[in-house]
Amino acid sequence: MQPIEHVVTAEVSTPDHSGGRLVVHLRHRPDDPLAVHLDFAPVPVDGPGRSAATWVFARSLLSEGVVAPAGLGDVRVRPGAPYETDVELCSGHGRCLVRFRTAALRTFLARTESWPPQVSARVRTELDRTLDDILRCP
Repeated sequence: MQPIEHVVTAEVSTPDHSGGRLVVHLRHRPDDPLAVHLDFAPVPVDGPGRSAATWVFARSLLSEGVVAPAGLGDVRVRPGAPYETDVELCSGHGRCLVRFRTAALRTFLARTESWPPQVSARVRTELDRTLDDILRCP
């Protein structure tokens, strides 16, 4: 099974820079069904396969964040201006705000819900494994 990929253009800003545009490849992979991958590239893209940065975080965080503020750590997602969703990314190097069209994120999320039953089974297995790891006492 192939990953689901959705390519969009987003606005990005940092505390030091007011903004610019990036191409973002939103990916959902069958071998990592609980996560979404955001691959960022400058506009125009320098060449095939060129990526400025990749962030991976829970698909549920993106799904929740298009409706209401979500996230407490390095990735926070919240509704922004009308028809937009803001994704705030924080690292040791600084932070940035990436503004997406909400419709583009919802289209991507809807596509990730249409996976065949074997992927749904993998999600349940991964969730069970993760919960076992969390609840296991040292």
